Amino acid sequence: MRAKEFITEQSNLPDRITKPLPATWVIPELQNQNAYLQYRFAVALACAKAARNGDIPKMDKDSVWGENQLVSGYMNPDIADDIDFALGEMGLKGKQLVTSKESEETSDTGIVSPLKGFKGYKRK
Repeated sequence: MRAKEFITEQSNLPDRITKPLPATWVIPELQNQNAYLQYRFAVALACAKAARNGDIPKMDKDSVWGENQLVSGYMNPDIADDIDFALGEMGLKGKQLVTSKESEETSDTGIVSPLKGFKGYKRK
């Protein structure tokens, strides 16, 4: 038996699939190769009803990340050289720092403890 005899492309799904799956949609614009776009769609879908009702703001079509790969040096702030090396290994180049290099407290974070220092633990 040849493969073309049992591997066929279907233009319509059989009843055994369509009947138990009501309201199932194929979205040709949302390809499987782009996981980030699928993620953004899932977030938009999750808040669609609330956004339509005006309960929450509509989602921005573009993100600050520009839909590009994100690498955070949270545990390794000197990762920039590693990123350059890895990009070079792939024949690619270019990165853009979108945050500060060091971890910093935001302006609304309290940095003064209301507790007094005690023996063995000095306060600044």
